[in-house]
Amino acid sequence: MHDDNVAGAVTGADPAGYVEVTMRRDGRLTALRINPHAMYDLTAGELAGACLEAIERADSVRSHPGRAFWGLTNS
Repeated sequence: MHDDNVAGAVTGADPAGYVEVTMRRDGRLTALRINPHAMYDLTAGELAGACLEAIERADSVRSHPGRAFWGLTNS
């Protein structure tokens, strides 16, 4: 069975590359990856901000498929 939501997944990352998220076409988050160095380099608040920024970037590409810039990809 083919899942169109998986086929249309997008990935977004914060500018520093500490956090990367993958989001399905329907907006559901399927993966959240945090670089282990984030534990040493970021405060809890900075890490939370990086997570939100990665989610916002993936959601932006999901909402505007023709728009792509660093940190964002369509699968």
